[in-house]
Amino acid sequence: MSALKFMRPEHWARIEQHLANTRGERFAFALTKTLYDGEDGPVLEVIDIVLIDDADTQPNHDGYYLSENALDRVHNQARATGHGLVEFHNHRAAPPAFSSVDERALAEMAPYAVDLLDGTPYAAAVWAPGTIRADWWRPLPGAHVERGQFRTVTVLGEHLKVLNAPPVTDERFTRQIPLLGPEAQAAIGTLRVALVGAGGTGSHAALALAYLGFRNLVVLDDDHVETTNLNRLVTADQADLQAPKTIVARRRMRAIDPRINIRTLPGLTHSGTHPELRDVDLIIGCVDHDGPRHRLNQFSIDTRTPLLDIATGVDESAASVALGGRIALLLPGEACLTCQDELDSAEISRWAKPEQAQALDRAHGYGTGTANPSVVYLNALAVNAALAELGAWISGARTPARWLDIDLVGTMKSPGTRIGPRRTVPRDPGCVDCAHLA
Repeated sequence: MSALKFMRPEHWARIEQHLANTRGERFAFALTKTLYDGEDGPVLEVIDIVLIDDADTQPNHDGYYLSENALDRVHNQARATGHGLVEFHNHRAAPPAFSSVDERALAEMAPYAVDLLDGTPYAAAVWAPGTIRADWWRPLPGAHVERGQFRTVTVLGEHLKVLNAPPVTDERFTRQIPLLGPEAQAAIGTLRVALVGAGGTGSHAALALAYLGFRNLVVLDDDHVETTNLNRLVTADQADLQAPKTIVARRRMRAIDPRINIRTLPGLTHSGTHPELRDVDLIIGCVDHDGPRHRLNQFSIDTRTPLLDIATGVDESAASVALGGRIALLLPGEACLTCQDELDSAEISRWAKPEQAQALDRAHGYGTGTANPSVVYLNALAVNAALAELGAWISGARTPARWLDIDLVGTMKSPGTRIGPRRTVPRDPGCVDCAHLA
């Protein structure tokens, strides 16, 4: 997957306002950092923007062009800072596309810019009201360049926007679109999501994502279906015993929506590079241990990818059983799970040990591996609460809760199920996981 990510909504707002408020053509540039450059294309983060003054834009018989002085200033700024470039200009009619004039100019500019910026990917985008088209170029051996189209161009903030999402016209979403809106439904169909964990909570998430219209997913899990899973694994039944959880999840999701694209992979490891998590738009964590949860926290930070973490649990140590969970929606640049003091360092340390060392720990009573109690309605409640906040974030209907606590017990005076938001703490400038990106 290739993606262009605006981490600061004001960057895109200023570019769009600049391009929209004119009768002719205008130009803007984004300076970018390469987060990942994989087989399917680069993943770029917008670091800063440059708006081109009208005095540097001149008309001719073909359209409009930039002055050499303006281009030199932008190119020199990118080269001096070690950043890549994305050029934006406007067309008045949708859908946006590169004109023949654009193509002739890019045939010269893209290879020149890639070479000038020492192989850093170059990109260009055409804006039209409500949408954009964005392509990238990167070097190939022999002084050639490869070209591709960004799968997603996203703006992250209080509201998630996908700027290049094609409209969705499927009749199956007729009763959903009035609630979410057509732009949100288009975004849902375009976003690439990694679902990590296909067990109790993950199976509920898998089905719900398919029903909502997410059509590009990566599902990670190592486990196989066991008899003790059948009380809560909603993707499996008796005939699925010993089948991989990812495979049964994929089969059920495709039964819901045959157009869905699902890649199944083994589960998370403490030392693997996991390139599949470096080119997604959203990570949904449905893991039952703070070891893999901490790993997802690290991937979210390093790849600038939002993380929706779903946790449930039962505590039988107290006189009355505690039964509940929590939801965390973590955005890049904000407090991570470590900042929130939400992770058990002992669990993380044990998970990272070799299997022989883990076996020795279990022999001494640490991390015994005893399965925790689990029940289907708690998993379903946690997942659906999480997806309600995800829907609010994508649709922009309201500000999503960044943290929800779930309590299925209540108090002696006021028993009953409670779901409530928790005020999150600010980012810790000394955090061992995310301070390096400050």
